Amino acid sequence: MKLKTVIMAFFMLLFWNPNTIFAKSPPVPAVHFPFDVSRSDTTLNQQFQIHDARSYVFAIKFDYFGHEDLYRVLALVGDGSTQYLGIRIPIHLKIFKLHSESLPPELIYEDTISTKEHYAHGFERDQKNGNYEREIVTIDLQPGIYRVEANTIKDSQEFSGTPSQLLIEFHPNIKFLPKSKR
Repeated sequence: MKLKTVIMAFFMLLFWNPNTIFAKSPPVPAVHFPFDVSRSDTTLNQQFQIHDARSYVFAIKFDYFGHEDLYRVLALVGDGSTQYLGIRIPIHLKIFKLHSESLPPELIYEDTISTKEHYAHGFERDQKNGNYEREIVTIDLQPGIYRVEANTIKDSQEFSGTPSQLLIEFHPNIKFLPKSKR
């Protein structure tokens, strides 16, 4: 009987509170949005929410599937060596801080960056699949709701068939990074 009462109370709180999982709000980093870098003029326009003041990395994440695909994607992404030069991808990035509906969005960052080389390599549990990440920019952000707009500038057909996403993440053990844009 006691367990039944606890379960009933849990569901009542879940549905009564408007800030439950059913409430709509912008995603919180670390988030990723599909972003096809193989075509020019691919456009991404997404909102996200920041809860903690810290440095956030805006990056492109490239997935690979299996051992052979790892080296194909590494050749595209690059690692700074002469063996894996990689292919540069110019990205036009704008970041806006959103205010109340009566105020226009505030442009806090705009630039075109030619991305090169990966800065992170992640694996899935079975170690056969994984991803490489290329940094676009690292920016200090304060709590609030933001919008990111990203555009590819040119075709990079070599990346066709390689799943890619725009990633917004942070390093959990570091509050502010020295190379971030302030």
